[in-house]
Amino acid sequence: MRRGDSQPAMAPLRLGISACLLGQAVRYDGGHKRDPFLAATLGRFVEWVAVCPEVEIGLGVPREPIRLEGDPAAPRLVAANSRRDLTRAMTRFARARAAELARLDLVGYVFKKDSPSCGLERVRVHGDGGRSRRRGTGLFARAVMARLPLLPVEEEGRLRDPALRASFVARVLAYARWKAALAAGMTGARLAAFHAAHAPQLRAHHPTACRRLGALVANAGKRPLRAVVADYGAGFMEALRTQAPPTRRRAPRRPAPPAPRRSPTARPAASRPAPRRPRSSP
Repeated sequence: MRRGDSQPAMAPLRLGISACLLGQAVRYDGGHKRDPFLAATLGRFVEWVAVCPEVEIGLGVPREPIRLEGDPAAPRLVAANSRRDLTRAMTRFARARAAELARLDLVGYVFKKDSPSCGLERVRVHGDGGRSRRRGTGLFARAVMARLPLLPVEEEGRLRDPALRASFVARVLAYARWKAALAAGMTGARLAAFHAAHAPQLRAHHPTACRRLGALVANAGKRPLRAVVADYGAGFMEALRTQAPPTRRRAPRRPAPPAPRRSPTARPAASRPAPRRPRSSP
């Protein structure tokens, strides 16, 4: 508690991150990929939990490159030069580290794009004949998402887009509120209040999901509360993954020009007598 405060200071939100994005020199070439927005801007408001899976399984800095090979759905992690297979070591580490992260109360994670350990999507997977396809997911990122399926995750490359960045921050804040509601103890009435408070946000992202979640809350008494809460949490976070359409600002309507003022003695045109035609001479 800060001196003079009547309320305890709120703990910063805790997010996981690939260590190289904070400027730690842990990459295979001895360098880093420091992201100014994540390190300096967002870093002022959150507590980062930095992880480099490749260093944590014992690979040195610098080190030979590693890559994904084989089936994109279940690839192997292989050292490019020595051909050392690191799949088992990374898989075992990733599952244990993901369990540790689950106990740290994370509310989001930012991964390094294109990484064979941390990339979320479109990671290059090498096949026979030297051909590669961008259809893979890093082994560590895959384990984290499997262990924490509701956790908001994103790659640093996509966060350069203002709309995607705003969406990610909104999901992080919403997930923090959901976790706080669970920690306070969930009841049917509290779930209804939570849904009512978030209905406008849900409706903006996914109107159909908002109605579906509303029906789930309305019929909560017909099922065990634990199952209802689990289904609501999954549906809530899934709905927020849909990016809300940009709000369109309507151009202000121009006021109609004022009608011309008429003289109080003037009569309407219809009531005025028609001009008399001059009579012709006989």
